[in-house]
Amino acid sequence: MFDFLIQGGIYGMSIITLLGIAALAMAVYNFSRQAARKETSPKLLNSVLYLGSMSFFAGLVWNAMGLYQILDVIQQMGEVSQTALAGGLKAASVSTIWGLFLLFISYVCWFILRLRITE
Repeated sequence: MFDFLIQGGIYGMSIITLLGIAALAMAVYNFSRQAARKETSPKLLNSVLYLGSMSFFAGLVWNAMGLYQILDVIQQMGEVSQTALAGGLKAASVSTIWGLFLLFISYVCWFILRLRITE
C-alpha cells in the first residue's frame, strides 16, 4: 500500500491523502454528534462530501501534471518504448485512483449520515 502511494508522487499523494483524512475526520465528528443526539447542521454534514470531492479533484490535477511530465519526456527523447510509456501512464493514474477511492469512502459515510438524520 505504501509503495502504491509513493509511486503516485509523494507531494501530490500527501495532499490527496490529507484531504481524505479530513473527510473521514468530519464523518467521525458527525457520527459522534449524532450519537450524542446533537443536531447536525447541513454544512457539517456536507463537508464530508466536499472534502472527499476535493481529494478526487486533487487526484485529477496530480494526474494531469503526471501526464504533462510524461509527454515532456517523450518530446525530449523522441522515441519511447511501449513499456516505458505504460509505466508512466500507470504511475500517473495512481493519484486519480486513490482520489476516487477516498471519494467513494466519503460518499458512503455521507450517505449513511444522511440516512441517520431522516430516521
